This record gives sequence, C-alpha cells and structure tokens, in this order.
Amino acid sequence: MSARTSLPAWWPALFVLLVTAAGLAVSLATAPLGDLGVEADFFAELAPAAQELAAGRFAVANHPFKGPLHAFLLVPLHAALAPLDVGWYRSAVVLSLLAAAGTLLLVHRLALRLAGPRVAVVVLLVTASVKVFFIHAHKASSDQLFLLCVMASVAALLLRPPRPAAWLLSGALAGLAWLTRDNGIVVAVWAAAVLLLVDPWRRPWRRRALAVACVWAGFLLVASPWLAASRAQTGHWLASRNLQNIVDEFYGGERTGMVPPGGFRSLGQVVARDPAYFVAHYLGNLPRHLGQDLDQVTGRTFGAVALVALALLAWRRPDRRQFAVLLLGVVMFLALGAVFHRPRFSLPLVPVWALVTALGVERLPRLRTVAAVAVVALVMALHGGHIARAVSFYDRQQPRHLSAAIAAAPQWSAGARGRDGRPAVLMARKAHLAHYAGLRFAAYPAMARDQQDLVDRARAGGATFLAVGAIEREYLPDAAMLDHLDNLPGVSVAWRDAQTLVYRVDAAASGGD
Repeated sequence: MSARTSLPAWWPALFVLLVTAAGLAVSLATAPLGDLGVEADFFAELAPAAQELAAGRFAVANHPFKGPLHAFLLVPLHAALAPLDVGWYRSAVVLSLLAAAGTLLLVHRLALRLAGPRVAVVVLLVTASVKVFFIHAHKASSDQLFLLCVMASVAALLLRPPRPAAWLLSGALAGLAWLTRDNGIVVAVWAAAVLLLVDPWRRPWRRRALAVACVWAGFLLVASPWLAASRAQTGHWLASRNLQNIVDEFYGGERTGMVPPGGFRSLGQVVARDPAYFVAHYLGNLPRHLGQDLDQVTGRTFGAVALVALALLAWRRPDRRQFAVLLLGVVMFLALGAVFHRPRFSLPLVPVWALVTALGVERLPRLRTVAAVAVVALVMALHGGHIARAVSFYDRQQPRHLSAAIAAAPQWSAGARGRDGRPAVLMARKAHLAHYAGLRFAAYPAMARDQQDLVDRARAGGATFLAVGAIEREYLPDAAMLDHLDNLPGVSVAWRDAQTLVYRVDAAASGGD
C-alpha cells in the first residue's frame, strides 16, 4: 500500500459493489418487515409522505421533521422497482444502499485527491467497515441520503477549481442536504467558514466574499421552493417541528414544567428561557456526546486510535484542504450538541474520523504502510463483530408477530375508507401494520384513563381500526385495558390471532356523551 502505488482504477467501484451487495443480502435475509427502531420512522413519516406525493398530493404537513428530498427520490425509484414486485420499504432500502455507495465513492475520491492513494484506501475501507455506516446503509431512512449530499457538497467545494460554478454547486448540494435533514444548513455554514477563514486557495478578501455569496445563492436557489411552499401552506417560512428535538433535550423530563403554554416557537425562545442553563447544558453535552461517539460510533479501541492520530496531526499539521474536511467534523459535532445523542446522528462524522486516522498514519516515518494495514485490519475485525451483533439485534426487532395480520389484511380491512374517502386510519404504537395493510396510521395516545377513554381518543383521531399486540401492551401502563374492548358499544373484533388483535371502531358517539 505504498503512497506511490497505483491501484487499478476499478478497485473502489468493485469494493463498493461488494459492500452494497452485502448490505442488500443482510436486509433480505434479516429484515422482512422493517425494524421497530429507526425504520419505524420510515413507516410513520417517510413512507406516507412518498405515497401522498405519488398520489399527486404534495403538502408541507406531510414532512413535519424532514424536508421532501427523500420522498422526491423514493417515488420514482419505487415506480422503477414496482414491476419487480418491490414495495415501498424495500425501495427505501435500495435508496439507502445507492446513497451509501455514492458516499463511499466520493470519500475515496476526496481522500485520493487530498492526500494520495494510501490515505484513500484507508479512508474507504474504514468508512465502509464502521458499524454505524454499514448498518444504516441498508436501513429505510434518510441518514445515508443526507450523508451523500453532505459529502457531495464537500467534494464540489474542495475538488473543483475555485470558481463561481463550484461555489454555486457546493451551495446547491448543501441545500439538498438541508432538504433531507434540517441540520444540512450546517454544511453551508461550514463552506462559508472554509472560504473565509481557511481559504485553501489564498484568495483576496473580495474574492472570498464573492465565493461565500455564491455558496449561499446556490443554497437558497435549491431551498427557496420549499420555503415558498411552507409559507404558502402554513404561513411560516419554515414549518419544521425539529425544534421539538432541542426542546426535548433541554426541557424534557423534570424540566417539562418550564415549557411555556403553547410551547417554544423558536430557538431564540429556548435560549432566552434560561440562557445560563442553556449554555451550561450545551457545553456539558459536548464531552458527553464525544464519549458516546467514541463508545457507540467509532468503538472504544478504534476511537483511541483515532484520538492518537488526531494528536499526531498536531505534530505535522494537515494542509488547508485537509483541514477543511476536519473542520466539517468539528462544525457537525458542535451542531449535534443541541440535541439528544443517537449514533446515527453522528454518521457524517464517520468519514472525518476515517480521514483523521489515515492522515495520522501518514505522520509515522517508515511505518506508514504497516500502520495503515494494522488500522484497517483492526477496524474491520472489531466492527465486524459489532456489525454481527447489530444485525442479530435488528433481526430480533422485526415485528414478525404481525405477519399473519398483514397477510389477512385484505379480508379484515376490506378496502375500508375514512370519512374523507381516503384509506381508513389504524391506531397502533408503530406504523408497520397500517403500512402493509394499506391504511393510514395514527399513534396511540400517551395515556388513557380507561377503555372508554382509549376508544374515544381513537374515534377523535378518525381511527377505524385499533391494533393490540405486544408493543401496545408494553406502551400503556395498564395493559389490561386493551382486553375486551369489544364489550364497548360500537367496537368489534376485526382480526384476532394468538399475537395480534385488531378492533374495528365504528364512528359512534363516545361513551362520555
């Protein structure tokens, strides 16, 4: 793996193809329905948004937490795969696999151009082997699509000649990242910081200002249709509910009582409620999140190696373009300090950690090749075990108890329609059964006083069906209230087996009237 060795030009594509095939094989073998973790969000949010779009009903309200890019890509992909009897869920898995493949090719090209072939090999192999990356490469979620947009924006800025076209493209790709997840705006902020402060091309200040203006022009060009639609449909330029994630982090649990009536309407209000507390909690999150990343994202052993590599970079500093990529990791990490930690949120940091490690290896005289091989072998061995355990975990997270109810859905749902003429609503804890039954989903209430209150809440939410299974019984503190709901007026059993019970709730007056 000499720095002067020229590997065949096709080897990255072959490696990425093998990784993609492995991810697809794992998904087909272990995920028949979609897990109850991250993929539950797909069934509750992403799939309904795409289905509405495919039916010609575009609405900002269909995208409460994420922008519409995922839906706009999933709809044509599903249409292309539908003749092969591929449904929405598996189409979304394919979209993630394609995005992950694109990301791997991009990070290899980025590392190759910025630091040479040995670094590129290490970055590619390490990124693909880290558990968080591999697992989410075959999940029905927007995480890999977001990472692809982020890395595409980085590549456009750092690999293309420093001209307005490159700056506009980088900004536009940052806009696509934002249309995937709200923290995509961080990419445009990063690009501005690189152009103004890092300045890899040693441009005069006037030229730097022009570059920043081009980045933001590209960003707004892509973002403006979504902003305009939001304004027209909701009266607000941005109708995202992602602020709730910040509120939950800073004012969840015992501090819920400090949330004002009607909730917070802006980040400024969250900060202003108790500025000292906000700053202290945010600053405390940074070391907490770093520790969690080293434990759950890189893994402790590889994390320790990466930290040593980072220290080596202080001995011999990276060049300006390399530093720009490292700065992306810093900016992303700081942004994530405002929300609760989830390993998949740190997915954009994985290529950065890989680059840090590879660049650190380059600082070892006469040991570079040996160290590079050792690092790759270490990561692949450790994360191979992590991946095997994660695959087993998510296999157990499959709601196989719903299989019979899903198969019988054409009988018990029988094309049921709601009062608005659209597919009927099924209330459940997770959206899997509603999705596969061709119904709309409504979530269980956070609490219910008794059986009648639960049924009344189902009626108030427009639900025609109410599902009861192991998940629902774990969710409500009094699981007994879910038994014999058919004793109530207007409630009957639509489907029953040993594991799943589906009630039909007629649109009758509530018991409290």
